[in-house]
Amino acid sequence: MREFCWACHRPTVACFCTITRPFTSFADFAIIVHPYEVRSTVGTAWILRRSISNIKWFRSKGIGLDTDPDFLKLLSAPETVPLLLFPGPKTFNLSLASTEDWRCLVPKSQRPLFFVVDGTWTQAHAMLRKSTLLRNLPRVSFETNHPSEYGFKIQPHPDCLSSVEGVHRVIEILATRGWGELPARREHDQMIEIFRHMVKFQLEQERNPRTHFR
Repeated sequence: MREFCWACHRPTVACFCTITRPFTSFADFAIIVHPYEVRSTVGTAWILRRSISNIKWFRSKGIGLDTDPDFLKLLSAPETVPLLLFPGPKTFNLSLASTEDWRCLVPKSQRPLFFVVDGTWTQAHAMLRKSTLLRNLPRVSFETNHPSEYGFKIQPHPDCLSSVEGVHRVIEILATRGWGELPARREHDQMIEIFRHMVKFQLEQERNPRTHFR
């Protein structure tokens, strides 16, 4: 068996622990990870978990989430406004909405809390169907001109991104719109660099199984 790093959930040759740059995000994020994705070594949930110091983490297929005390506590926290980051019709578009509309959604006295559903798109839709509370949250999305860099996974639509790409985009948009702040040294950019390393490593492994992560 290959040696394994349980901190970043990658084979040791693909471990990214030494190149992470953890940061505290201005906006809060909570990731709902499908159990199959927790075990995946080519998913992006672990990049988020190792990078964002204040991220919340739930492992669920959607079943039981609505009775999870930690989930319920997070939903009712008075200092945050829970939002579901998920594409679809009639979403609040972070790229196009006015500041007035944003302040109606998230008052200045509170912070946004973005729930991210992590899994294949089929799994993600199933998770939402099984969680009434998650499904009924205000849904937000954004505009993107760049397709996903997930070179070995096919996205169902050109606007669909991986979890780490989506979170990175939200952090950028909030800062650009004046609704949030970037990490002081742009540490969030390192999440994308790690993601690109992972994609490159996986593609090299498919061509040459002896290639090492760099």
